[in-house]
Amino acid sequence: MHRKTFLLPIIFMFFFIITWAFAPVTKAQTTQKSTMEVEEPESQFEKAHEFFLKKDLKAAASEIRKGVAFLKQEAGSAAKDGKKDLTASIQELEKLANEVEKGAVTSEKKLKDAFVRANHALANHHYLKASEYWAKKEEKKAGHSLKSAVLHFEHAVVWSGHEFETGEAIVIKDIHTVAGKLIEGKKWTSEEVSKGIKNIGNEISKLGKKTEPKNK
Repeated sequence: MHRKTFLLPIIFMFFFIITWAFAPVTKAQTTQKSTMEVEEPESQFEKAHEFFLKKDLKAAASEIRKGVAFLKQEAGSAAKDGKKDLTASIQELEKLANEVEKGAVTSEKKLKDAFVRANHALANHHYLKASEYWAKKEEKKAGHSLKSAVLHFEHAVVWSGHEFETGEAIVIKDIHTVAGKLIEGKKWTSEEVSKGIKNIGNEISKLGKKTEPKNK
């Protein structure tokens, strides 16, 4: 009798561990895992560029395709206008990856131009989301989207080789500031938030005109 009493807790614990180990994965867990596996594309673009210069074309193509995976994820939640640009960039990067792998790309500029347009599409997507969240009074979400918009805009500018003029640099700094206020819940005014969203939209539009494909 004493032996059975002693074994019961052990049997129960064993049953609990087995049940937990084979429990079905919830939708939330699956989404979290999926999000964690698909990273922001900038590090992939940098690695792709580095591998390309080293003539490791297979590795360069692989990194470009990792960047494509992120754009596809973002396109799933994009507004109509944002999805259009993301889809065009996805198609361009997929073609680029195939050509790089085959050794058909000899120009470093071709990679850089594609990375400019990818970041520009992401910047525009997040700008549109920031506008949407702000209209719905979802301040923190608007802040995160605004921050993403300005970061991708900066990445696009770097890949383009363009340098910020003094006025542009001040505008970008101000957008970072207002995005941070929204995210952290610090004091902000409707006027400065609206101005920040409008300004990043203007900057994205100007860059888009400079970097659109010549044959478009």
